[in-house]
Amino acid sequence: MAKLLVMSLPTRQDAVTIIQDLLENGVKREALSVLAKTEKALGKVCLETGLPKPLRGDGNHALFHPLIEISSILERKAVNVAVAGAAGRLLGGAEMGCGSDDLVTSLEGIGIPLEDARDMEQVLLKDNYLLFMEGDETTPWDEMGRLLEEYKQITIYRA
Repeated sequence: MAKLLVMSLPTRQDAVTIIQDLLENGVKREALSVLAKTEKALGKVCLETGLPKPLRGDGNHALFHPLIEISSILERKAVNVAVAGAAGRLLGGAEMGCGSDDLVTSLEGIGIPLEDARDMEQVLLKDNYLLFMEGDETTPWDEMGRLLEEYKQITIYRA
């Protein structure tokens, strides 16, 4: 049975460090997905960790996406979440903020409890990152738990 662990990471450096630690401890790159408020921020994480480039979901195919992203933030409009990794197929382009429940509903659809989904949206809106780690019964969850306990600044959600 598939399991999902979601971590809230306050800075790009936290995201990079934890991803590198997970990869060095046997987590496969395909098991990781990262979410951020902007493609620019996420692109830097991907470049430093070797994760695939952020995917553009249905909500953010525009030719001038970076300009739309900046405009949305400045005008306090809903923004489209940027996603790298397998979660991009489900969450890429989901709107967040300004009353949109698109991201929250999408997170609920993959098994995240409503309150956690709302909290995760707020994390992203504050320019933090979300790291998803997928696994199954063969994943060394206890070992990963011990590794992640070293990071006091992260919040872990178990889905």
